[in-house]
Amino acid sequence: MPHRIAVVIVAAGGSRRLPGETPKQWRLLGDMPLLAHAFWFFDHLDGVEQIAVALDQESLGLPERTAYLKSRQGAPVRLVAGGRHRQESVHRALLALDPKPEIVLIHDGARPFPPISAVRECIRLAAGRKGALLAIPVTDTIKRVDPDMEVVETFDRSTLWAAQTPQGFQYAALMEAYDIARDRLEEFTDDASIFEAAGGSVRIVEGSVLNLKVTHPEDFSRAERILGDMVRGVSH
Repeated sequence: MPHRIAVVIVAAGGSRRLPGETPKQWRLLGDMPLLAHAFWFFDHLDGVEQIAVALDQESLGLPERTAYLKSRQGAPVRLVAGGRHRQESVHRALLALDPKPEIVLIHDGARPFPPISAVRECIRLAAGRKGALLAIPVTDTIKRVDPDMEVVETFDRSTLWAAQTPQGFQYAALMEAYDIARDRLEEFTDDASIFEAAGGSVRIVEGSVLNLKVTHPEDFSRAERILGDMVRGVSH
């Protein structure tokens, strides 16, 4: 595994799609917040030398939240105020990394169960100067529609993959891509698309259906079931 790996975890949103006053990333999943599960995974991943977490301004000022974001391995942890949109939050966290890493992984804080073998493959590809992202095959038929909801096109789902995180890159190459896209970052929905737009090559690594992004109430219920199975040692 290459040296100088850093991780950026994005958790700056104030999502209220889940009921209650607490943002989803701080809602308890088992005995710790949703965000802490992703943090714990990368804190224990071999080769990770530092972690930057993009947070909302309120959370930065609440020690009862940031206490969950302390490395048990002694790695530096940099807490960064998020920006106006996801990609600005990522960019701020990337700039906060010090020293500058060779490889950087970008991960959504609302994905508590990244699959370790796929993450390691993502790092291997990034070390070979490719971008890499976890993804799973699309199983539903996807339609493109016009403003009147008339179907315009049906896609061949055998060529479609649903993107996940983490996404891995050579740090210097990703920063160059961000510099090229700096005036239109809000147009992009993930880092791979920024990297692609700058001419970078991106490879898919098959992820896992368990690497879900918790967004809606039913997602949280599913995450609780997955965690319970993990605790009991149930295989999927």
